[in-house]
Amino acid sequence: MTVGDLRQRLLRAAEQEIATSGPAKASLRGIARRVGVSHQATAHHFDDRAGLFTALAVEGFELLLEQSAAAVEAVGADGIASGAQVAAAGAAYVEFATRHPTMFDVMFRPELLHADDPRLLDVRRLHRDLLVQIVSAAQAEGWGAAVPTEELAVMGWAAVHGLAVLQRDAQLGDVLPEVDTGRLLERVARALDAIG
Repeated sequence: MTVGDLRQRLLRAAEQEIATSGPAKASLRGIARRVGVSHQATAHHFDDRAGLFTALAVEGFELLLEQSAAAVEAVGADGIASGAQVAAAGAAYVEFATRHPTMFDVMFRPELLHADDPRLLDVRRLHRDLLVQIVSAAQAEGWGAAVPTEELAVMGWAAVHGLAVLQRDAQLGDVLPEVDTGRLLERVARALDAIG
């Protein structure tokens, strides 16, 4: 097993341990046990539990950025003025939360992380920049143009994040199974446009 392999195995084991025990109870010992290495072996890659969780959060933001950019690109330039790119980015966000619930949870739990880690700060800034860029491009074409870009981005993010949490936690399917998430995201985009 290479050094890189062990690091990846520890990250995947952290996801499993967090999913099983919850983030507050997940321990480095439990994570190391899942990989079949000593507790001390984790120190070669991560200073502490928060360091491991921070690496997991960084990986999550990188994956979210990749998936969001791909979703926006798939819509193409024709979807800028209608807010379709904004809705596509929202759909990618919800899908990410559904497919990677443990990673998603850790990404937005600053008390579990080294919040001042430069890699985390950089990737969070890139995520913010992508959100603002998508909204700004749509506003340049007349979508939601009356609201400041950052405010509109935050309103959209808040709506999509709440929807992602409800979807991830299976609340929508249990409470309102008739709601189509894709259609709902399109309505959120139209509502944001109407606000602007």
